[in-house]
Amino acid sequence: MNDLIDILRKLASHTSRSPSPLIALQTFPASLGVRISHLAVDQALQEAWVRVIGTSFFQAQSIALAALRRRAPFAITGSGVLSRASLHLLILDFLRNEPSATALLVVSDPAQALLHEREAMAMVEHCRPVITIAATVGDRRRLAPTARLVITTLPELHSHLLRFHDRAWRFFWQQLQLIAVADLHVYYGMAAGHLMMILLRAARLTPHPLLLGGSLAQVEGAEVALQLLSGREWRLSAAEDLPRSPTTLALWQSSGERQRDLATLTEAFLNAGASVHLLTTPFEVGILRPMFAQKRVSVGVQPLPAHVHIVTGADVGAATLQAALNSGAALVILLLGRGMAEPALQRLAVTDLTTWPLLRPPVWPTVTINPFVVALHLVCAASEQPLREDEIRQWQLEPIVDRLTTQGSLCRLPDTPPVWLPTTQSDPYILLELHAAGMEPLRLLDAQGQQYGTVDPSLANRWAHPMAALPPLRGGVRVVSLDEDQGTLQLTGQDGRRTLPLRSCQVQILEEWAQRELRRTGAGRGLKLSWGRVLIEEQTYAYREQIGRNPAQERTLPEPLSQQWRSLAVWVHLTRPLQVIGQQIGWSCAAAIALTTLARLEDCVPAYDPETQRLYFIDSQPNGNGLAEWLYEQLETILPLAYDVALDQRSDPLCDVLARTDMDWLLAILGGETDAAVAIPVGSPTGVAQPETTVRVAEPPVPIPAPPAQTPTHPEPLSDQPPADKRPVEPQHAPYQRPRRPNSRQLSHERQGTPAPPEPPSSTPSAEPLPDPEAILARLRQRRGHAPSPAPGRPPRPLRESTGETRFQPGDRIICLPYGAGRVRASMMSEGREILLVEFDEHGELRIDPSINVVRRLASDNEEVSE
Repeated sequence: MNDLIDILRKLASHTSRSPSPLIALQTFPASLGVRISHLAVDQALQEAWVRVIGTSFFQAQSIALAALRRRAPFAITGSGVLSRASLHLLILDFLRNEPSATALLVVSDPAQALLHEREAMAMVEHCRPVITIAATVGDRRRLAPTARLVITTLPELHSHLLRFHDRAWRFFWQQLQLIAVADLHVYYGMAAGHLMMILLRAARLTPHPLLLGGSLAQVEGAEVALQLLSGREWRLSAAEDLPRSPTTLALWQSSGERQRDLATLTEAFLNAGASVHLLTTPFEVGILRPMFAQKRVSVGVQPLPAHVHIVTGADVGAATLQAALNSGAALVILLLGRGMAEPALQRLAVTDLTTWPLLRPPVWPTVTINPFVVALHLVCAASEQPLREDEIRQWQLEPIVDRLTTQGSLCRLPDTPPVWLPTTQSDPYILLELHAAGMEPLRLLDAQGQQYGTVDPSLANRWAHPMAALPPLRGGVRVVSLDEDQGTLQLTGQDGRRTLPLRSCQVQILEEWAQRELRRTGAGRGLKLSWGRVLIEEQTYAYREQIGRNPAQERTLPEPLSQQWRSLAVWVHLTRPLQVIGQQIGWSCAAAIALTTLARLEDCVPAYDPETQRLYFIDSQPNGNGLAEWLYEQLETILPLAYDVALDQRSDPLCDVLARTDMDWLLAILGGETDAAVAIPVGSPTGVAQPETTVRVAEPPVPIPAPPAQTPTHPEPLSDQPPADKRPVEPQHAPYQRPRRPNSRQLSHERQGTPAPPEPPSSTPSAEPLPDPEAILARLRQRRGHAPSPAPGRPPRPLRESTGETRFQPGDRIICLPYGAGRVRASMMSEGREILLVEFDEHGELRIDPSINVVRRLASDNEEVSE
C-alpha cells in the first residue's frame, strides 16, 4: 500500500499545480472483527471456508445462522469479500441441510452476479456432492433453470424467472425456499417498492414458506426500512463483527477534465502492476469502458475486487464510497472538482475528515408504497396466477385493483370467491428500471448507438434535454439526442462542461396532510413546514452552460420541454420574498440530501412560488418516492450542510446565482428568524475504523464568477395523472401495518369545524441532538486558523471611529451566523473595513467583521433589512 501512496504523491508533485491536487490522505487501520471458535455449519463447508478464506468464523455468521434456523429474516452488515462469503456460506449450508430445496440470490447488477457466481463456486467445489450454481448472465446462464442456487438481478427476476415460472423455471419455483438479497441498501425509494412487490409475487409461486436473508452496508434506519419492506422483523449483525483490511482514502482535486485525470491515474497504477476499478455513475459507464478496455481495468457502479478504486465523483453517494473502502482495496481515490457539493467537501475535508459527510452512515429514507409500482406488479402477478380476493384484502390493495379493473387492465371473473385476470391490452412485462415509477425506462446509448444501461425517465426533460451535461451539475457526458418515442438517450463524452436547467414551475396544493414549525434552539416561533400532495407543472425553456473556466452562458432550447405530475412534497412558508430567476433555488438542499441519505440529487425537485412565498421540495417520481415524508421529519438535519454547499458555490461561474439565493433563505432559517440548526449526528465511518493520520493541504482556488442570466418564464400545459393511493402493501406471509402519527402532527381542522383528512403513513423519526454553539464557534475559529496571518513586524492599525457612513449603528439589533442574535455596541472603520463590537445574547462581547461573517440587521415591520 505504501508503494501505491508513493506513486500518488509523485503524480501530485509532477503536476506542477499549486496548490497540490492531493487534498488529503486518510489511513484506516485494519479491524480484527469478533471471532468465534466454532460455527454449527456442515463439516464440508467448514473445511471449504478455511481452505478458501483462510480465517476462523465470526460472530456475524453466528447471529445470521441462528436467525435463519429460526426461519427469521437476517442481514449481514458489510460489503466486502467476507460479507459476500458469509452470505454464500449460510445459503450453501441451508441447501446441504435441505437436499431438495433451491435458493435465489438477488444482486444489484450483472457484474455483481458474475462476481458472486465465481466466489460461491470457489467455495462449493471443495464439497461433495457439488451444489450446482449458475447466474442468469454469463457463460453458465443455460444451466440456471436446473441449478439449486440461482444468482440474478431484480430486472431479470421480473422479466424472465417470474414471467416463465410455469415453463423453463417450473422445477426451480416448486422447490424454492430461500431468497437472499445482496446489498439491500441499493433498494431505496422506488427500488424498495419494486423489491417489495417482487417478493410478494415470488411468495405466491412457491408452495413453501419463503425465508429471507441478505447483506447491506451500515445505514441509519435499516431496521425500520426492512420491516416496512417485508412486513417482518429482521435480525441485523453489527458492522464491527466482520474484520476489515487496512485501506487509505485519497482526495484528489480534479483539474476540470476528469477523464484526463482518470487516464493519468489509471496509467500510473497499471504501470506499477496494480489492478484498477473505476467506480462511476450509470451515465458514464458506457463512455469509460471503451477508454479503458484493458485486462486489469474494470468499470462499474458498484465496487469490484481491485488494488485501487478510483471514484469519479461525490455523486456516487456515501454508501458506495464506504463500500469501496470495505472492498479490500489498498487505496481508494475520490476525484473532487466543481460538482454541486464537491467544493464544500474539499473545504470540510481540510478541516476534519473524521466528521466528513461521505464517511457518516447514510440515512435510509422512508420506504413508501407507490401506486404506479404496485399497479405494474399487480398486473404481472395476475398474469402468473389469478389474483384472489383474500390476497387483495390481505395486501390492502382493493382501491388499486378496482381502478385497474375500471381502466381495463384487470378483468374480474364471476367465480365464488372472485378472481382477477389481466386483459390482453398490452404486455405488462416492461423493462424494469428500479428508480422508475412503473414506466418504461430510458435506454442509454453510446456514441455508436449501442445500449449500455437504463435510467429513470423522470429526469428526461429536466436533466437530459438536448446538449445537457450529465451527471447533473457535474458534467463529463453530453446528451446527443433524446427520443421519447423510442425511449432512448444517446450520450457522448465531453469533459469540462456543465449545465444548469432554467425552469418555470407552477405548483398547486391538492392535499395538506400535516403542518409543524421548524424546530428552534431558542424562544419564539419558527417558520411553518407543511407536508402533502401537490400537482406540479414544470417547463424547461433554457439552460446555463459553463465550459472550463469561462463565464456561464445562457442557451435557449429550440422547443420548451414540459411535464406535469402529481407527487408528495414538503414546503416551507418563507416570510420574505425572493428574486428567483429560472427556478435557480433549492439545489443546495438537494445536494445535501444526496450526501446525507441513500437518495440521489435528481430524486428531489425544488420549486419556488413567488406569490405565496412557498419553497417546495417535491419527489421527482409520480406519487412520491418517500423523500418528502422523510424531509417533513428531518429537514433541519440537512440545512447546515446545505448552507455549506451554497457557501462554497457562491463564486462558481455556473451556480453563483443559485448559491446566493439559497444562502439568503437558509441564513434566515439557520441564523435569523427561526434559529433552527439541528446538528447532524457525528458517527464513525461506515464499516471503517477511526483514522490514524490526516494530511492537510491548502484549499483549492475559487473559479471566476459570471454574471447571472435572466430569462422570462413560460406557462406549461396541463395533463392528467391518476390519484395516489397511500395504503401500504401487506405481505402474504406476515401482515404488518405502518404505525400512524400522533394527533399533534395533524392540522387543527377540529377548531375550524371541518373533518381532518386521513393521516398518511410515516416512519418513526429518530431523535436528533440539539446544536452545540461552542462546537460551531470552534469550527469557525479552526477555519479562520487557515487564513494567512499579517506580515511580521508590522503592528496592526488601531481601530478608529468611522469618518464615513457605516451600515450598522450603535444600538442596532443584528443576527450573525453562527453566533446568533446580539446588539451593536460600536461601529468602527479599520483599513477601509467596518468592524463591529457586538454584545451577543449567548456568547458575550465579540468583535465582528461583516466582510467575513454574514450579518443581518433585524428591522422593524416596515423597515428594510441590511445585509
